[in-house]
Amino acid sequence: MAERVEYPISVRLPGYVVKKIDELVMKKEFRSRSDFIKFAVTVTLGQIMLEEAREVARGLTRDDIKAEVEEARRRLAKGEFDDEWPEVEKVLKEVEGEFRRLTGAGE
Repeated sequence: MAERVEYPISVRLPGYVVKKIDELVMKKEFRSRSDFIKFAVTVTLGQIMLEEAREVARGLTRDDIKAEVEEARRRLAKGEFDDEWPEVEKVLKEVEGEFRRLTGAGE
């Protein structure tokens, strides 16, 4: 796994937000305020990235989609995706591990 570098960022939040975060920490939903904020930012970034992908998809024509499908079929038939699975699996395991770490799951 690549070395992870974290950067401190100061954030000012309204009192009611901090109170709700603290309630989640007290319930052991998250280990700390910091872990909640990391989780919330990560989820939000994921949602933004999905929306960006949807925008790209909206701009695709039937011919674009057909070409992508044909390319995927060609690569699948040649077995070109086999080499990508270990990398995909590694990323999925890292994401799952980070989710468990941030939420305190599995302890």
